Amino acid sequence: MKKYSLVLNELSSVVDKIDEKAFNSLVDSIITAGHVFLAGAGRSGQMINAFANRLMHLGLSVSVVGEISSPHSRKNDLMIVGSGSGETQRLINQVKIAKNNGVYIALITTAPDSTLATLADYVLTIPAGHSAQPMGSLFEQASLLTYDTIVLSLMASLNETSQTMKERHADIE
Repeated sequence: MKKYSLVLNELSSVVDKIDEKAFNSLVDSIITAGHVFLAGAGRSGQMINAFANRLMHLGLSVSVVGEISSPHSRKNDLMIVGSGSGETQRLINQVKIAKNNGVYIALITTAPDSTLATLADYVLTIPAGHSAQPMGSLFEQASLLTYDTIVLSLMASLNETSQTMKERHADIE
């Protein structure tokens, strides 16, 4: 179908433009973090929740900001924020609290000049500006692909396999 081709072509074009050095810096920051907090809003938040799940499968200490089981933040923890606009007020407020506690901030965004970008220690730009798809769909799709690619990089660095990750998958469902 032509519509599938359109979406796939847009995704291919966007992910080919992601900066490899910024990508690798983000991977390294995840490895060295004491705890990884993840935050997003709306559909971007759904993508970041899926990423949190995979990071947990890797055996990392991870939580989604706002969940009741999320621990107190500490110096040298990492907060990864997914925000296409970089201007979501709730996320800005959360980032300010985290920074005040010495938490490093990584932002995945389409807006490298946004408020959240100015607060972040790491910015990974997904250049998903113009799209034939509605609203932020291209950013949301590209961010999920980026998160899954980060997981592949982490698997190699942490000597994890699909099998070792599966052993951490929920069994009471």
